[in-house]
Order: sequence, then structure tokens, then C-alpha cells
Amino acid sequence: MDKRKELRPVLAKIEATEKCSTEEKFQNTTLRQVIKLQHPLLIALFQDYAITRKIILNTLTEQRAKRFIESALSKDIAFKNKMIGLVVGQFTLEEFALYSTASSEFNKRIFAMIKKRLKDSLLELGS
Repeated sequence: MDKRKELRPVLAKIEATEKCSTEEKFQNTTLRQVIKLQHPLLIALFQDYAITRKIILNTLTEQRAKRFIESALSKDIAFKNKMIGLVVGQFTLEEFALYSTASSEFNKRIFAMIKKRLKDSLLELGS
């Protein structure tokens, strides 16, 4: 077994039904755990991004902070690639092979989860 999987947090099991797509199964069995594992690094990377843009996150209203998160993850290609790298870098070879078959779809799922995680972590981002 790849040591990377041993580092991942154990999350509540999400029942996989026959109706689940391959993408949904991968999201529930791999992406969620990897993103949770990388949470501190995702927060640090976003804080660094804000600093380089001269944005003081704890001075923004909640609405403006959420807009800034949306903007950063939708418009800045280099930043998006860094975020993807933090997640993909934790895949096993088998997981990477599956990711490669539908990377565009998986990237959409990754960004949706990261956006939600960042928006839910505004207090942590502002510290």
C-alpha cells in the first residue's frame, strides 16, 4: 500500500451506490480525503496569495472575502495550477491514472471543494 494513503484522514463513509459515477466515487474516496489532508497547506497558500496581492483578509467583509476567493480560483491560472498541484501531488499512481482519464471533470470537482473549504474557513484565513 502506498504510504500516502496512510497519511489521509479517515472521513465518514459515504455510501457508494450503483448509481454513483466513477467521478463521484473518486471524489468521495480520494479527493475529499486529500483535500482535508492538505487543508493547512491550502490555507497557507491562499494567505500567501492574498499577501502578494496586498489584500488583508481580516479587514474584508465576509461577502468581499468570498468574492476574492471566487476571483482567485476562477481567474488566476497560475494560482489554480498550484492548488491542483497540492491535491494531485498526493495521489497514488493508480489514482493519478484515473485522474488523467477525466482531469477536466476532476479539476472542476477539486475547485468546487476547495472554494467551499476556503469560504468555510474565513476566520482561519484572516488570522
